[in-house]
Amino acid sequence: MELLESDFQVLDRESYTFKQLKEQYTGEELDQIKQVYKEHWQKWKKLQLVVAQSLPKDLRMEKPKIESWTNGWNLRNHFWSAYRDPQHPNQNACLAILLNKKQIQIYLMFQHYKSDERPGSLIRYNELLEQIKEWSTTITVDDYYIWPQVEHELTDHLSLKEFLADPEQPSKLEQSLEGRSFQLGKLFFKTNTPPAIEEIVSQTLQELVPLYLAVK
Repeated sequence: MELLESDFQVLDRESYTFKQLKEQYTGEELDQIKQVYKEHWQKWKKLQLVVAQSLPKDLRMEKPKIESWTNGWNLRNHFWSAYRDPQHPNQNACLAILLNKKQIQIYLMFQHYKSDERPGSLIRYNELLEQIKEWSTTITVDDYYIWPQVEHELTDHLSLKEFLADPEQPSKLEQSLEGRSFQLGKLFFKTNTPPAIEEIVSQTLQELVPLYLAVK
């Protein structure tokens, strides 16, 4: 499967709320916008299902949580999916895939939304920072980035290669967390997304699994 420029472009809008869109477009035009949005989201959903089936069976991640293309009031400004061990379906830590107007990111994250209602310690998750250097020796770090969760998803994140090369970066990252978490994963941009993206996504998720399992 190949991600096309149009798959990113559909998420590049000035307005996302249906209230604003109804003020800007006729009913027929808005229906067309919704139809195109849903078509790209269906492709996104298919990608998730293909990836899920390609993962090792012992991970038991055949049923990712695929966020809908709308929350009822707004079009999403990104498409998002989460992969968790079904024995821990509500755990705060998860593996995730996100597509926005700039990039696709395959990453490890701590889900802060309603985190007090789910198991999983933020402190324990952030302790993974101590394992990043050793874990990085098991992978090729190209295309990997690391960033504080509070950093906007469209910001240019720090490459993992730079992070590992500078001994001051871990403490800088910790200081920038603002009481939240870090995120780590591969990013591929609209201008350089490789073909057969499902293979890259599957491989990256499997590379991140040891870190995910360490906090499960």
